[in-house]
Amino acid sequence: MSKFFTNFAGKIRNAHWKCYCFNPGMNRSIRYILFVLLCGMHLVSYAKNTTDETPFPMRSTIILNAGISGGRLPALGFTFSRQGQFGYYASFMMGLDNIHLPYDYHAAPDGMLTDGEMAGLVPFYSGKRAINRFSGTVGALYRLGIPLFAFVGAGYGFRTETRELLNRKWAEVNTSQGHSGVVEVGLMGQFEGLTLHAGYTLFIGQQARLYHEAKVGIGYTFKE
Repeated sequence: MSKFFTNFAGKIRNAHWKCYCFNPGMNRSIRYILFVLLCGMHLVSYAKNTTDETPFPMRSTIILNAGISGGRLPALGFTFSRQGQFGYYASFMMGLDNIHLPYDYHAAPDGMLTDGEMAGLVPFYSGKRAINRFSGTVGALYRLGIPLFAFVGAGYGFRTETRELLNRKWAEVNTSQGHSGVVEVGLMGQFEGLTLHAGYTLFIGQQARLYHEAKVGIGYTFKE
């Protein structure tokens, strides 16, 4: 195990170096995603070639997830994984705020409303907000020890915010910043079929804007 982590740490440094040296002018969001993907590839490669671990049978897991990022309502989704000593997973999340009532205005990046009877004005907000988002990620898992797994993944997301004005109407903000790269890391524990899942998700928007989300879940691992 110690040999694995020593070698893996070296590979992470090399992966980070590659992300910058292949193209120093590369967009920051793309570098983040490439870095995570390279780490995942090295994780799977080393796990497959690790011979000092006790063999662990491949099993399937389904998890119901919830994500919390500061909106009125959480995001919900699911994760499917296959794992033994190493493995892979796919996850999809959608915010419950996505089904929120339609917004009344658009707000430009400078904060000014662009339509309706308040066009050209900078509004005052009540503090309430709804986060419209969804994401899809894929990644790799590695068994740290019975019953604990680590995972790392990357994918695509879309995220915008809708904020309530003092007149109780809603304005959608940062619409041009919706498309995002997504990276995530976390742990998954299995206890006689019961599976607990906890992670951290980072949305990397255009112009390198960062948005954070905590991700938890509970599921079941099927014995084969």
